[in-house]
Amino acid sequence: MAEAEPIPAYIPTHAGRVHTVTQGDGGPCLVLLHQTPRSWDEYRLVLGHLAGYRVVVPDLPGYGASEPSAENTIEAAAAAVLAVLDALGIRETHVAGHHYGGLVGYHLAVSAPDRVASLVLSSTPYIDAAERARRRNAPAFNAVDVRRDGSHLAELWQRRSTYLAEPEPGVLARYVRDVLAHPDPDRGHAAVAAYRSEDGAGRYPGPVLCLASARDPRAFPLRDRVRTAFPQAKEIVLEDGDIASPETCPAEFAGIVTDFHREVARR
Repeated sequence: MAEAEPIPAYIPTHAGRVHTVTQGDGGPCLVLLHQTPRSWDEYRLVLGHLAGYRVVVPDLPGYGASEPSAENTIEAAAAAVLAVLDALGIRETHVAGHHYGGLVGYHLAVSAPDRVASLVLSSTPYIDAAERARRRNAPAFNAVDVRRDGSHLAELWQRRSTYLAEPEPGVLARYVRDVLAHPDPDRGHAAVAAYRSEDGAGRYPGPVLCLASARDPRAFPLRDRVRTAFPQAKEIVLEDGDIASPETCPAEFAGIVTDFHREVARR
């Protein structure tokens, strides 16, 4: 049997037109949610390790080729994902999200728990009052002033390199491309900084895996916070993982997710 190929499509929803890539048409459904300011492309390498799934990878609103939502909120992004699932006729799905995408997955699970078979939170922040205050005046992470000599490209490249275990050129190039293509590459961080994770604590009773990337200096030191929302959660540390684990460790990332799903199926 030929290996399934990723298929792109535009899905009209009440939240706007959502560009979505799907792969496979049998087996359990798995939704993958990307970080900001990336797109479905963050999971391009992971897809090759997900045989046996019906995989759905949307460009979240305002990213990639998807239209932005009227509101720049985590809640609006989660509603758009739910609208995609409705349009595709998917009642229940496994969900995995990385950084910003993890927070979108968090809200999807706590707001529509009957739609989420299991939840993988990769390097996902927990945004309580203290974290909202800390982020309120935090410097922009992705913004850079454009300069005629192109030195801003090197600045973006070098800045991102400090968050990668190894400065892999392909990973860096795709990140720089998405930053340059986005009119407001820190839009997602503003949505994260305004979210209220504590409002959803304890509201998702299903299986939860917290995937911590040991070489992610932004997320790893705070990795225990999100587990407070899910007493049932287990944690796995990806020792070589970094801020871009789905791209830098795609086989390991996919293996942890699929092993977790096999464990869930045995329960």
